[in-house]
Amino acid sequence: MKFSQQLAIKEILLIILVILSIHFTEFKIGVVKLSEIILLLLPPFFYSRKINKWCLYFYFLFFTWLGISLFLNLFRELPPLKGLSLLKSPYLITIGRFLELIACVNLVAITHFYFKSKSGEYIVRFVKRIVFISFVLIIFNSLTYLLVTKGVLSNSSLVYITSSNYFRLKGGFIEGGPYGLMLSFVFVLSFLYRSRFNLVIRTFIIFNIVFLAKSKAGILLLVIWAVIYYYKTVYRKIKSLSFIVLMIGGVIAVFAFAKLANVYIEHIQNMEKYVIQRPEDTNLIMGRIAGSHIAPKMVLDNPIFGIGLGNYPIERNLKKYRSFIPESPPGKTDAHGLGGIFQLMVDGGVFILFLFILILIYLIKKTLVLRNGMEIFLFVFPCFFLTGVQIYFLYPWFLLGIIISLNEKADSKRRFSS
Repeated sequence: MKFSQQLAIKEILLIILVILSIHFTEFKIGVVKLSEIILLLLPPFFYSRKINKWCLYFYFLFFTWLGISLFLNLFRELPPLKGLSLLKSPYLITIGRFLELIACVNLVAITHFYFKSKSGEYIVRFVKRIVFISFVLIIFNSLTYLLVTKGVLSNSSLVYITSSNYFRLKGGFIEGGPYGLMLSFVFVLSFLYRSRFNLVIRTFIIFNIVFLAKSKAGILLLVIWAVIYYYKTVYRKIKSLSFIVLMIGGVIAVFAFAKLANVYIEHIQNMEKYVIQRPEDTNLIMGRIAGSHIAPKMVLDNPIFGIGLGNYPIERNLKKYRSFIPESPPGKTDAHGLGGIFQLMVDGGVFILFLFILILIYLIKKTLVLRNGMEIFLFVFPCFFLTGVQIYFLYPWFLLGIIISLNEKADSKRRFSS
């Protein structure tokens, strides 16, 4: 087989792996994601050489988290979950989450390994292909949503339908919120390259986030990205505006944020009443609203080292944490839905969160020196975890792999020119 053919095959295989990691997070064999299985089996093929130092830092972080969790689990109350596989049992759930985190770092490592011998221009072209394929999949999901809402299809695994016939596009995710965050990720990727079609792609993605997925988290991420990406331009514009215009704009912004947050605030304030009225409503007694009651108690109870990696679905059923909220139904696991940064705090405590932030600060400082524009993408990386993406979701780590790879190219060019 010719070298060019081998290269093409490797590229296709990596594209498939990345698309699986971005769009098909619920595509599983049993209870294990296919993309994670692949990523956990791949290290022997790309660790024959030197491991990137940033990957080593994250490996160290997650191995440390595992060690602390397994040790402290010996002294914790860990009641078994009902109706779930052995992999979701105490201790094994910790190891399972650890392996998911290792799969995330492996995605960074394989991305860096593949791009190591490629040019910066090639990396940008690769990202362009990922965005185009994503766009095609988004179109397919949107058409499916249209067919379901118009009654042509009675239902679809791509569309979430409530008993009151409320529709939300969820793609390959569990519901519309996480799907909207993934769409915002594709939106951010499109800023890594220039194309005359980008306006069409971005507009269509925004339409999907706002009107089909109805994802508040996705909208918030878009706003955060706009602030990060356009802050210099916006700052210059703001300086030229009058004080009256700034006051009016500020009032409008505060009002919009208050309206967006009001839904959650109202649910949180009246949680106990709603639980009495709808004790079987899994959307109420599980997820973000319930997590806003349960997770802070866990943090206060275990501030230094957290409740242990992966232990939230188990510990949330303890009476001291859930209070008036029912236990999770048999056969279901709960997640607080508050995002990966809060997950680091709940499961790992101040210690693990501090180490994670320390690695990011170090990477940001190194990136700023290079002046290659990657710092804005690095700033948005933790924002995905702040707005609701779990720390073990793969797709933000692909972005980190791209950033590290492009940084390495810029650093080599800087060293050569000096």
